[in-house]
Amino acid sequence: MIDPTRIPGVLEAVRRAWEGQPDLSLPTLFGVLANRGIGWGSTDEDLLAALAAMERTRPGTLPRIDDRVTARFLLLTESPAHRVTVDPWRVIVRSTGLQPVAWEYSRLRPAAVGAPLVIADADGIDHRLGVISSITLIDGDPVEYVDDLSGLGRAGLGDRMYLVRLADDALVLVGHRLHVVVAGRRELSTEDATWDALVECRPGAVLRIRRPAGAGIRELGVVESILVVEDQASTG
Repeated sequence: MIDPTRIPGVLEAVRRAWEGQPDLSLPTLFGVLANRGIGWGSTDEDLLAALAAMERTRPGTLPRIDDRVTARFLLLTESPAHRVTVDPWRVIVRSTGLQPVAWEYSRLRPAAVGAPLVIADADGIDHRLGVISSITLIDGDPVEYVDDLSGLGRAGLGDRMYLVRLADDALVLVGHRLHVVVAGRRELSTEDATWDALVECRPGAVLRIRRPAGAGIRELGVVESILVVEDQASTG
C-alpha cells in the first residue's frame, strides 16, 4: 500500500494552486494540469512539481520578505479596478481614464487573491487599491530602472510595457500604442498615438519616436527615467 499520509500534503498543494486562480472550476484546474502533462501515468511527485510551478507564476498569496516583494508582479484589482505593478522598490498604478502614477513604498501588507491590497508609501501613509482578483509573476529579474530603450521597435515589443517620465513631468506609457499624459494646472491632457520605433529613449536624452507611414520623427522631451510596467508573464 502506498503511504496514505501523503494525501493531506498533496491536497494542500492543490488548494494553494487553486487559490491563485479561484475563477477556475476544479475540473478546469485539472484540465490545465493535463495540458502540462499530468495524466493517468503521472506520479504524485509529478503532480506536486506542476502544482508548485502554477503556484509560483499565479500565487494565491503575494510572496513577501520584510514587507516587500523580491520579484515583479502584476496585480489586478476590483472595486476600484486597477492594474498594479509592484517590485522591490515601487508601485505603478494604472486606471482607465486616470494618469498612471509611480511611487516608492515602505510597506506592503499581507496580500492575497480576494483580499484588499494595502500599500504604505514612503511616508508611511496607507493606500487602499481595491480587492485583488489575480496575481501574476512577471518574467525576468527585476531592475530598478531601465537604462536604454533606444532602437526598440513596436513589432518587437511583445507583452512589454514601459512608463517613461519626462523632465517636464509628462508621462509616456509605451505599449503597442503610445499614451502621452501631460498634467496641466486644472486638468490632464492625454493623447494616444501610433509609433514604429523609439529612435532614442534613455535618461538625459530627448525622447525621439519614429512615426509610421513615413510621418517622420517626433520629439517629446528629455527622458528622466524609464520603468517596467508589464512584461511577459512567467511560464514557471
